[in-house]
Amino acid sequence: MQRNMLFFNRLVAVVGIVALLGPMLPLEARTRKGDRYLAEGRKHEDKREWDAAVECYEQALSTDPSEMVYQMAATKARFQAGAMHQDQGMKLRSQGKLGEALLEFQKAFALDPSSSVAEQEIVRTQEMIQRERQKVLETGKETPPEERGLTPIEEARKEAEDRIDRILPVPELRPLNPLPRNLKLNGTTAKVLYETVAKIAGINIVWDPDFQNPSKNSLNVDLDNTTLEQALDDIALQTKSFWKPLSANTIFVTNDTQTKHHDFDDQVTQIFYLSNINVPQQIQEIVNVVRSVTELQRITAFNAQNAIVVRGEADKVALAEAVIHDLDKPAPEVQVDIMVLETDSVFDRQLSAAIATGGLNVPINFSPRSSIQVPTSSTASSTTTTTTSTTSTTTTPTTTTGSTSTTPGAPIPLSNVGHLSSSDFSVVLPNALLQATLSDTKTKVLQAPQLRTVDNVKAELKIGQREPTASGSYQPGVAGVGVNPLVNTQFTYIDVGVNVNLTAHVHDNGDISLHIELDISNIAGTVNLGGINEPIIGQRKVTHDIRLREGEVNLIAGLIDTTDSKQVTGIPGLSSIPLLGYLFKGDSVDKERDEIMIAVVPHIIRRPTITAENLSPKAVGNQTTVKLRYAPLPGEEPAAAPAAAAPAPAPGGAVAGTIPASGAAAAPPETAPPGAPGGALMPPATAPPIPGTPGAPGGPPTAAAAPNLPPSAPASVHFTPGQIDTSPSGVFTVGLAVDHADDLQSAQIQVQFDPKVLQLTSVAPGGLLEVDGQQPTLTKNVMNESGSATIEMLRTPGTPGVRASGLLCTLHFQAVGKGAATITVPSLLLRNSQGQVIGKGTPQVAVTVK
Repeated sequence: MQRNMLFFNRLVAVVGIVALLGPMLPLEARTRKGDRYLAEGRKHEDKREWDAAVECYEQALSTDPSEMVYQMAATKARFQAGAMHQDQGMKLRSQGKLGEALLEFQKAFALDPSSSVAEQEIVRTQEMIQRERQKVLETGKETPPEERGLTPIEEARKEAEDRIDRILPVPELRPLNPLPRNLKLNGTTAKVLYETVAKIAGINIVWDPDFQNPSKNSLNVDLDNTTLEQALDDIALQTKSFWKPLSANTIFVTNDTQTKHHDFDDQVTQIFYLSNINVPQQIQEIVNVVRSVTELQRITAFNAQNAIVVRGEADKVALAEAVIHDLDKPAPEVQVDIMVLETDSVFDRQLSAAIATGGLNVPINFSPRSSIQVPTSSTASSTTTTTTSTTSTTTTPTTTTGSTSTTPGAPIPLSNVGHLSSSDFSVVLPNALLQATLSDTKTKVLQAPQLRTVDNVKAELKIGQREPTASGSYQPGVAGVGVNPLVNTQFTYIDVGVNVNLTAHVHDNGDISLHIELDISNIAGTVNLGGINEPIIGQRKVTHDIRLREGEVNLIAGLIDTTDSKQVTGIPGLSSIPLLGYLFKGDSVDKERDEIMIAVVPHIIRRPTITAENLSPKAVGNQTTVKLRYAPLPGEEPAAAPAAAAPAPAPGGAVAGTIPASGAAAAPPETAPPGAPGGALMPPATAPPIPGTPGAPGGPPTAAAAPNLPPSAPASVHFTPGQIDTSPSGVFTVGLAVDHADDLQSAQIQVQFDPKVLQLTSVAPGGLLEVDGQQPTLTKNVMNESGSATIEMLRTPGTPGVRASGLLCTLHFQAVGKGAATITVPSLLLRNSQGQVIGKGTPQVAVTVK
């Protein structure tokens, strides 16, 4: 009883200590609700539904923010969701849908604020939107979607490509149709020629004070169906002068000499970024080519950015641009399928049903009886073992007597030779054997590696292991006995397995030249050399130079090794007896066959990108001066006029309808008003915004709208985007955009939605009322139980109203159930600074949750 009470008291003490320390011990971090959200998020993650996965992980994290599992899952999902929206934004932007792309990038940044890529794409897309709006205001028309989606870098590259394409080759003499404007001057000077063309074209001329007319003052010029630049070039060639533009309507003219070119040629600096070449050696080769062709002295490579920096005359730099553009091309790529097929077949048959199948080998052993053997005796000896301890000493005697050996083949006295009998000899009789065995082994080894390589770049493939082998030895400084030979031996490693070295070159007709070094090796055994076991390498090596068509199968190696052996063993004579001889012999048959085949199949992944423009020559001037000539831009080609009868001669040596020799310029034909270059029409005073861009009908919202946008109609309101598809628990954002707001000061909005399907989580200003830096006041009352919300936005009293188009506010929703719902605005009033209503509407957007 006392023992039980003692145990009970100890148990109570332990329970009390645990109860006291309980609040101090850390609690289990994970919760059932959080685990449920975690499991649901992982299901969405398996389906690549990253937005829904983020929502589930965030809910799990809200149950226990300290749980590391929830934190890791949420961080990963936010990263993946941000990357997904970035990819969608890039696709939309390439299609010219800049506003929708901006919304995707904003979603990506909201999911992962640490993403610098999303932040950069937001800024770049906003710049593109502003650029397109400016183009609409200037030209009065929209840009095609394929041009609208070009980034600033891509746009500059496209302009460079267009400019390079307009460089003309060496001129060809071709008949031209007459133009309405024909110019013929007879008996005039160089200055009169320039001034006459300048008067007609409406440009100014700045003369070099040192300009000298050529010795021949009586010049005749006949210019028909030519552009302004072609006419100036023709006059410069005839008068041995050169001209250069100073501004849009002014040129400078001086004599064509090396000194004048040195003094007046414009110097430009340009950086060319190579997008397809990243090897420093290739960059330096391009620099050497450009320096040799263009005679540019100030040209250098910057390998860290794969860039080439050039400074020189404008035409030389333009020629360098054309050369670099033609050389900076993606290298062709080849994928080679290598198939190594090896088969081994071993057949072994052994058949024996006989006595002594290996022949008769019966030794007779001599084992004499002990009575006739030589007696063997030994002297008795005694051994005394003494054991000493602390208490007593004990002595034990041991006696050994002689013995007689009965080993077979023991010696016997000669006197006992006559007593030998058959009992002194023994023999071992052969056993009977019945054996019938068959072994048939077949092995097939298939290795099919694929190797992808760039044109003229060596590629290596190694599959296997590295085996050490002794390559040399040295004498130790201190000699000694028992020194390990490994201490004095140097080792190298041999690659054993499948080793491929491949260099490919793609020809312009699609053929592929291959240099292949194929080595297939294995460990065939070991050999001891100097106390070290060295591996024996079995090797199959092929070095090949071939030229194939794409997809052509080529057998580069094939070897068949066949070995047949037959062995017969038995008793001589008896094994030769017909039929009965099988009882006294055995035979075995071995057949081995080893076959190996190696084949390659090349495939072109990327072909050479050499176009007809790359192969066409370009006119670059003469031996001393680089001068490029450009074709007219589209729309600048002179229009052909119907052929007219030859005019009658007029007094003064001039032709009727042409400029008289006195140099007085005829009135130019009726063209566009001043300021419209090339006769183009001036853009209208106002231009509609681009559909699909912020501030335009159907366009997504943006944080900044262009101010001072002239309204072409009363203010209107619409949702963007116009259709929403999401998943359960998904989150999305819709924007309420205003078009053509004039003096917008405040807005009152009522929103209705289905509370069984959607929940309004937050409302934020969209940026329209913040175009001048003013922060509007936003008041909201959201009632998710009834599916309604009231929003009021007001600018600071006393500040002018906004005259622009853009995003008024953004509404953030979360799906709570499946089904179709509609977000409507039954009442919306826009007021100006005088309190007058300047716009109203009832926009709506359809939402599908599935």
